[in-house]
Amino acid sequence: MKKTKQVMLFALIMMLFITPSVSFAADSISVKLTNYVGNKTSLDISTAGYYKVTGSNVTDTKRYGGATRYDTANTIASSEWKNPSTVIVMNKDEELFRDSLSVIPLAKKLDAPILLSQPDKLTSATESEIKKLNPDNILVIGGEKSISKSVESKLKKYGATKRISGKNRYALSENIAKEMGSYDKAIVVTGNVYQDALAIAPYAAKNGYPILLAGTDYLPNYKLPKKVIVVGGTSSVSSKVESQIKKQADQITRIPGSTRYELSANIIKYLNLSTDKAVVVNGTKYADVLIGSSMAAKQNRQLLFVKKDEVPSNAKSIFKEKGTYAFNLIGSTNSLSSSLQSNLSKEFYLVGGKSYNLNVSSGNMSLKNIKTFGTAVKIQPEKYSTSNRISINNKEYLGTVDFTVESGKYVRPVNVDIPFEDYLKGVVPNEMPASWPLEALKAQAVAARTYSVSKIGQTVADTTAFQVYGGYSWSSNSSKAVDQTKGKVLKYNGSLITAVYSSSNGGYTEASNEVWSSKVPYLIAQKDSMDPQNSWSLTLSKTQINTGSLNLSSADSWWSKTTEANASQLKGLNNWIVKNKETSADGVKIAGISSFSFSGKTQGQRPKNASIKVNYLVKNGSKVASKTATIDVLTTDLRTIIGASVFKSTYASVKEESKQFVISGKGYGHGIGMSQYGAKARAAAGNSYSSILKFYYPKTTLTNY
Repeated sequence: MKKTKQVMLFALIMMLFITPSVSFAADSISVKLTNYVGNKTSLDISTAGYYKVTGSNVTDTKRYGGATRYDTANTIASSEWKNPSTVIVMNKDEELFRDSLSVIPLAKKLDAPILLSQPDKLTSATESEIKKLNPDNILVIGGEKSISKSVESKLKKYGATKRISGKNRYALSENIAKEMGSYDKAIVVTGNVYQDALAIAPYAAKNGYPILLAGTDYLPNYKLPKKVIVVGGTSSVSSKVESQIKKQADQITRIPGSTRYELSANIIKYLNLSTDKAVVVNGTKYADVLIGSSMAAKQNRQLLFVKKDEVPSNAKSIFKEKGTYAFNLIGSTNSLSSSLQSNLSKEFYLVGGKSYNLNVSSGNMSLKNIKTFGTAVKIQPEKYSTSNRISINNKEYLGTVDFTVESGKYVRPVNVDIPFEDYLKGVVPNEMPASWPLEALKAQAVAARTYSVSKIGQTVADTTAFQVYGGYSWSSNSSKAVDQTKGKVLKYNGSLITAVYSSSNGGYTEASNEVWSSKVPYLIAQKDSMDPQNSWSLTLSKTQINTGSLNLSSADSWWSKTTEANASQLKGLNNWIVKNKETSADGVKIAGISSFSFSGKTQGQRPKNASIKVNYLVKNGSKVASKTATIDVLTTDLRTIIGASVFKSTYASVKEESKQFVISGKGYGHGIGMSQYGAKARAAAGNSYSSILKFYYPKTTLTNY
């Protein structure tokens, strides 16, 4: 519960009853979050449901491509490998794709890049890359139709050369598997298309599993381990083949897919693979898929198939569920368009329930271990709903949050474009306990709505400087109060009022002009018999600092160690003396209080004026002098000076005792407008919310805005 509404800006009060009727284009409001966030250089955030980071270049998106397939392979080899021990050379043509289907796990084991060549001629670009990589060994994959003897002979001058081949694609896959050594699981895929094998290859490579090929209805006489993963639907690897596998394997997992795009996504989904970083390839480009699979294996990333100008729904779902924020695109713009790359760079989803850290360093905002954004970033839900929530330092909010760098070092969130009635659902339980009677909460809802409705379309504070907003700290009771008063506001002479309120008025409301020097017809002084008149007291010692033992000629040894008995309460008085009496002083400390009195009376039965006489020490350089000052101010000003959280209201009196002054009072807040505790008591007595509002805001009309 907000204990008191702080003194409002004088300029706002001057507009109280000349505010024109307002027409609003959109029922939303934005809130600058400081109350529960503070000034922090780092914030922990997490989400429930689907939230995405949006903006310009918010993902790490890189393209690896070249004018030819040779260039693409060479670019990736140069990027990912420095002086590898082994280089693998393969045929470039899709017609001979069978050679590539099982090679990626072996390439991973050997930590070898894959380069492409023509069958009868060592491509010059590939030869140049081999020279640059300077390997010890060169592994040729496929028979002489794939890579001729003449090419193999030429390769020998760059390293020890070995060939792995087979009489057909099945024998080749078995021979490659033998090079893998021992393994406890194998992958079985169709030997009729390249996409299935190369999609699963990064996973197989990471785990050291060989890839064995099968016909649609044919399984070669392989020696299989006890665990097998079958990749593809029954149109690729039939149920008949699966039955043959079961004769050797105890555990069989099938990953289906009706299209290449669905299959590459299903591999990630079924195996629950981390995909915060992905390699993206055009699923129709053989060479790109091969080289992309090699890169994915090297980087321990997953491979996803897309189209030239489109991310299929299967891949989109993976990016969304897995929070993919880094994309390596394989191939030139002929394979993957510039527009596709641009679209991938504009957003990524946060993984629900995962904790992220957003921080500022050197003036730039970063999502730790993910991306540096500059000075601003937006995190927004896929759809505004209570199912999609963002938590900032363990405080939940609905809707979009804009994060900016404030003062060069702080992370400042703004909860933007909140539906206005939902905003009120985040205000009411933070201004009044949600367990209170419904009619009191309804009165609070109308007051809060009236107070803030003119700010629709603008950004407001979440503190007592405006209204306390707690985000998605909704309660069913307070939300019911908002719903049952939807659109209801208070007006005076057809214009919105400023429906100020405080915790408790102590038994008597105060007139607006006693606090703000602006007389408002509906904010009047009157007795409130239903306010509980909660009491409070504040004690100030007459002696704050014992100066008898202090050497006032020199402050060097004791000034910084000396503190007033009521230091926190007197901080404001110190500041007042510096500002009004000792503008050039190095420091001021109050040594004692010799008198304290109130005088006069406001319309709300409160003391109008306050006078306090203090003895104080003033430091200039190393010298300290003792002085006296009498502070004559309005009681409302003294409350602000001492602190509204301890000097809880101006409905107070003072009593002098032998060693101290005791200020006693009733209520909490400025006392103008509605008393929240009074509203509670009236509701408990059976008063309706409309009658509660009628009492605290007389001469006003309850209507729709």
